Amino acid sequence: MIVMFSARRLKPGSWEQFRRAWEGEDGARPPGLQRAYHARNIRDEDEIISFGVFDMTEISTAPGGAKPDAQENHRMSSLSAFVEADHVSGVYEVIDTVEE
Repeated sequence: MIVMFSARRLKPGSWEQFRRAWEGEDGARPPGLQRAYHARNIRDEDEIISFGVFDMTEISTAPGGAKPDAQENHRMSSLSAFVEADHVSGVYEVIDTVEE
């Protein structure tokens, strides 16, 4: 499994536009996406963290592997219109899990 994570400061009041841009024009999901979360800082509604959990085997067998395609590049470009700052972004390999 891999996790894609970002911590962003959105432009004031742009959550709804950001969320629509995150979804993309056709709503197609990236290969291997199992689940995605968006969380808002309870003290600052414009600070958002987003992370998606991906099945690594599906990503590695997708055309082009984990490389972004033109559709994903366009989606990320659309998102950036609503982002004031991108504090942290990356792709991380899951090395340990903690269950209840």
